[in-house]
Amino acid sequence: MPSWNRPVLIVLLGALATLAVATAPTPLWDEDEARFAAIARTMVETGDWVVPMFNGDLAVDKPVLMHWCMAACMKVFGINEFAARLPSVIATLLTALALFRAGRRWFDDTTGVVAALAYVGCLLVSIEAHAATPDAILTALTAWATLLVAEAVMPERDGRLQTCSLATAATAGLLLGLAIVCKGPIGFVGPLAVLGPWAWCLAMRARMTSRGTARSGIRQLAGAAIPAAFDALRCLRPLTLTLAALAAAAPWYVAVTLRTDGAWTSGFFFVHNVGRFMAPMEKHSGGALFHPLTMLVGFYPWSCFLPFALVVAVWRLAKGTISGVTAAVTLLSLVWLAVWVGGFSAAATKLPNYVLPAYPAAAFLVAIVAVDAARKAATGHWPHPRWMSTGLASLAFGGVATAVTVVVATRFGIPGAEAAAAVGIVPIVGTAACWMLATRRPLEAVAAFTVTGLVYAALAVGPAQTRLAAANTLPGFVEDVQRGRESARLGTYLVSSPNVVFYARHPVTRLSDGSVAAVAEFFRSAPDTLLLIPEDSYSAVESAVPPGFGIVGRTRPVFRPHDLLAVGRLTEGAPRTATLDDEEPRR
Repeated sequence: MPSWNRPVLIVLLGALATLAVATAPTPLWDEDEARFAAIARTMVETGDWVVPMFNGDLAVDKPVLMHWCMAACMKVFGINEFAARLPSVIATLLTALALFRAGRRWFDDTTGVVAALAYVGCLLVSIEAHAATPDAILTALTAWATLLVAEAVMPERDGRLQTCSLATAATAGLLLGLAIVCKGPIGFVGPLAVLGPWAWCLAMRARMTSRGTARSGIRQLAGAAIPAAFDALRCLRPLTLTLAALAAAAPWYVAVTLRTDGAWTSGFFFVHNVGRFMAPMEKHSGGALFHPLTMLVGFYPWSCFLPFALVVAVWRLAKGTISGVTAAVTLLSLVWLAVWVGGFSAAATKLPNYVLPAYPAAAFLVAIVAVDAARKAATGHWPHPRWMSTGLASLAFGGVATAVTVVVATRFGIPGAEAAAAVGIVPIVGTAACWMLATRRPLEAVAAFTVTGLVYAALAVGPAQTRLAAANTLPGFVEDVQRGRESARLGTYLVSSPNVVFYARHPVTRLSDGSVAAVAEFFRSAPDTLLLIPEDSYSAVESAVPPGFGIVGRTRPVFRPHDLLAVGRLTEGAPRTATLDDEEPRR
């Protein structure tokens, strides 16, 4: 095999093996997964791929690209969980390839391989790679667009920025347009907020250097600021980027606006963009340090060295110990992280997955620092040995914390998942391997750390998730209680889980006002009906249950304090409190 093919094969095999092992055949877990998958299923069933609909209502929370990807997979593989999650798997692989390509072009094969596999081999990326959500798709689009433009304008040897070609700007703009169709304006604003300041800083440095005033005062800096801004704009071609993005995004946005008389557009932009930024939605709030702290968990095990990489990168730039492409790429990674993490930290609504587009920058940064440190160690000693020891100790601690977390979860809502705690052994074994290799074969120690991340991410989201998913009984319960009652009208009382809608496979009537009269009317609305109701609410509406109807099934949804009851027509001779198949309640 030609030597240039080996790194490509390593990335493909490593990423595909990790993603494949973690592709567990489990029911949809997150509420968003079921909602988005139900919207995609509706597109397949109705043939309307313009207006997103959920349970008969207009869905305004996300644009349509994610639903298109899921629906296309459902057309090929059927309407199931695998088809709903496949787009995220593909998007994660594409992001890894983007990092490998950039690392190889700017540094070498080793840096590219480590960057790509560091991205795949961290916890949140592996979770989002197997979730029916838009975040992995958005990250792939924004990462490719950012890296393509950055590569095109990377400074020449004299420090001056190159001008992005029209073809590259148009390609990146089309990707940004698709990102807008994936998750809204942030798909365009986010990458430009990274590229603009980064290019301006490089243009400033080039102007100051050309004048021999690299260390001059505020007056000289101010004099170069405006010309440098024009240099950056000229090189980035923002007009071409914008026109290409509009060409990709505008057709659907115009179509959905016309089809819904502006209802989708106003709901999405004013409620799910401005509203989420200004005030917490769905109780998803947090302080200013929410995203930096949760990233330490989500980027594990590589987060063990992320703080060190950040400190080293800032120190090198401040002291001027790096230059050329190395300095430019290091600055790009820092700005990339600061924009995405800082921007979402300013928003009122916070979730860990919001900053997933920052993870490629984090992976790139730790790869640059790790490979450089290992090469220096091969010719002498590890730079900053205390940081290395602290990082490896953090790796082992994370393994213990993983096992403890799983054990605690089995006591509070996920019974029978104790075996999943074994995944905590992986970081401990990895720590031992890295420690033994660090002094004798430093680059192999980096390779061992990379493999540890891949194995941990694969097992934590694959076999371990299969154990944890056994507690998610709601999807199977919905399918079971409908068996033999396929023609029954299904309703929910004070239950809003999208899982019910997806697994019911037909519209569900929601009774959310707590009215006894509404329950009575529901049972009179069709010859056969089936109502899902929390056990603690059943006594309040039992008087509205008609003769011949009663409890035909029950289950305990995960992390819920009460059973969920299915109330429907009883079989002849069955008591009004019968459980499904006359067995113990489904748990």
